[in-house]
Amino acid sequence: MTALPRIDHHVALRVSDLDAAISFWTDGVGGTLATSPATRGGGYFDLIFEPGCRVTYCYVLFEAGALELFEFVEPRKPLPTSSQSGDAIMHFGITVADVREALRRVEEHGGRARAPVLHMFGREDAPRFVYCEDPDGHVFELLETDNLGVVRLTLETAAQAARRDTGQT
Repeated sequence: MTALPRIDHHVALRVSDLDAAISFWTDGVGGTLATSPATRGGGYFDLIFEPGCRVTYCYVLFEAGALELFEFVEPRKPLPTSSQSGDAIMHFGITVADVREALRRVEEHGGRARAPVLHMFGREDAPRFVYCEDPDGHVFELLETDNLGVVRLTLETAAQAARRDTGQT
C-alpha cells in the first residue's frame, strides 16, 4: 500500500500588514519565523498572481506545517471579509494542548474567538475546540485533538460517517 499524501506543508495567507501578521502568528499562536520578509515580483509571481505584482512574504513554521504570509505591495487591495458559508477555503485547524490557554494568547495578540470554547460533538468527555479569527479576519480552529481523534469522535457520533467499502484500491 502506498503512503497517503500529507497535507501538512503550508497554508498561504494574504495579510494587510506583514509585520503585524508575523507578530500574531509567532507571539500569539506560537510559530517560529523561519525566513525574513523578502519582496519579489516578476517570473512565476506574474503567472500565479497577476502581471506586475510585487509581494513581500515570509514563512512561519509550526511543529507540523507552516504559514506562508503574503503582503501585496502592488497591487494594494483590501482583504475581503471572511464568510464561512461563502468562502471556498473556510478555515484551517491547529492542534494545541490547551484550547483556553491558546485562545488567551490569540486574544492577547489581537485575534478573537468567533464563538465560545466548546466540547466536540457536545460531549463533555470530548476534547475542546474554538473557532478564531486573526487580526485580518482569517478563520482558524484551535483543537485539543489531532486528526485521528476527530475521525474517531466523528465515527462514534455520526453513523452515516462510517467509511463504506467501495471495492476500489
